[in-house]
Amino acid sequence: MNEPRLPAISIRHLSHRFGRFDVLRDVSFDVHQGEIFGFIGPNGAGKTTTIRVLATLLEPMAGRVKVLGHDVTLEPELVRKHIGYMPDHAGVYDRVTVREYLEFFADAYKVPTAGSSYAVVDASMELTDLTRLSDKIVSTMSKGMKQRLQLARVLLHDPKVLILDEPASDLDPRARIEIRDLLMELRAMGKTVLLSSHILTELADVVTSVAIMERGRIIVAGPIGEISEALDRQRRGVGTARQPQAPSAASPANPGPAIDPTQAPAPNLNSFVPAAPEPERVVERSVKLRVLAPFERVSAILTDLPFVTSVRLGSMATIQVTFAGDDRAVAMMVRSLVLAELSVVSVEPERNELERIFLEATRGDLQ
Repeated sequence: MNEPRLPAISIRHLSHRFGRFDVLRDVSFDVHQGEIFGFIGPNGAGKTTTIRVLATLLEPMAGRVKVLGHDVTLEPELVRKHIGYMPDHAGVYDRVTVREYLEFFADAYKVPTAGSSYAVVDASMELTDLTRLSDKIVSTMSKGMKQRLQLARVLLHDPKVLILDEPASDLDPRARIEIRDLLMELRAMGKTVLLSSHILTELADVVTSVAIMERGRIIVAGPIGEISEALDRQRRGVGTARQPQAPSAASPANPGPAIDPTQAPAPNLNSFVPAAPEPERVVERSVKLRVLAPFERVSAILTDLPFVTSVRLGSMATIQVTFAGDDRAVAMMVRSLVLAELSVVSVEPERNELERIFLEATRGDLQ
């Protein structure tokens, strides 16, 4: 029987303060190997402080943080061998070429090189599509190309875990798409990526799990689908599913952080409130479809499905369908259209799911 793999990142009851100000309060979550994990929260929530602890740049005041089983406080040198850290708005050396920049950091990382060939630099440039710019002076490059250069730098020592703080900030739409595609390629190579960003629409395309932070605490963490289901169940008053994050240390002997009674409680996704015994209602959802067929024909097929409540023509030649169910209902809609020999071009939620989760799980409080 195969042993379960260690989490790429494990954070347990992490706390930190600057002076009398609590920046992190009992933060706990896991990032599993091979996933792109979104780390989300408003400015001042504590994301950058958490990332600095992960990058061994700041020692926590309480709690344990491990990367691939290595404690960031007790084994910082081992942790640094496994991580590639790209901070927000990090500068680059301007008066050198792309190749000179990467060769300098290859030497700084003590990456083995065959003579003076720097094969690792060539590989890193090829992966980030910088080979054709190898002799270009860094100061003449666009913001997007400089972000690619930074990614090439953090990949030089072949880290297993990438910690990226706002990698798409200030980029134009094309550069954002290119960075997103590169992240997907890195995941396909087996890299684990912790990605902090404010651009929820961009994150929704690449992440499978998230941690949402507010006022120094983790509000919710885990796979997007499980969080969405938990919020739906809570909104219906049927009770919530188990919160997919690390267990709390609160107990009679250790009551955990105090909660300000003047504040309205945030959604409690770790509790289960039993409801009266009644059939569980299914939350209505909406999706947008693009189908190469007349609206009347698509509508006739979909309205015959018992879980579809409405079908209407939307903008940009889309068809908006409201239904009661989950992803299985969406799959059944697509299957029905395909069996009728209609070509389905695209299916997407009417509202970005990650945005919905963020708005429902947070209150918009600032520290």
